[in-house]
Amino acid sequence: MTTPRISTGIPPAHTETESWDLGGKMTHAPWRFITQSPRIRRAIWVLAVTLAMAAVVSCGSYSASGNTARNESQTTAPVPALSAAFISAVNSTDVQIVTTSAAAPVTEQSAVAAALAQLPPGSSATAAGLVMLTNAQHPAGVLAWAIETSPAGGFHAASGGPPGAAQQSPPPRNFRVDFVDASTGAWLEAVEGYSTGL
Repeated sequence: MTTPRISTGIPPAHTETESWDLGGKMTHAPWRFITQSPRIRRAIWVLAVTLAMAAVVSCGSYSASGNTARNESQTTAPVPALSAAFISAVNSTDVQIVTTSAAAPVTEQSAVAAALAQLPPGSSATAAGLVMLTNAQHPAGVLAWAIETSPAGGFHAASGGPPGAAQQSPPPRNFRVDFVDASTGAWLEAVEGYSTGL
């Protein structure tokens, strides 16, 4: 008499990557199918290349942003206030400045960056202050940032006069101030001169 087979509902005890041949030996046919299928191998290769490229781009972007942040911090680092001697030297030229505590839409860091953009690479800003600037273009005064700058390569002497005129020793220079509009951020002008007090 044949004994009835009772189904327990429990799946066979083997994984999806294992199977049994007719001789009772364990094989890995499904896994061989996955690894040997050309279409699946191509999809795995494309996925691996895509992930590798994404990782490289991500690392490159992080490095570039880090370098940019470091360069900006070096260029726009806060600088000391203008000294009384420097203000006096500037007022000995054809412009007049008076320090002020008025609110300015443009930050000091942005003004310093705008001033250094007018100078050769390697130039620096040594002091800055918010001032009311009075000159021929702004007789009523304009709110501006006064940036004491030091050009790379040093100061150059002014012209000794028109061509054909008796050549005289050009006046030396030992200071420069760049003015940036504190409302718009536009560079206005630069003034250079010499002062025995500096």
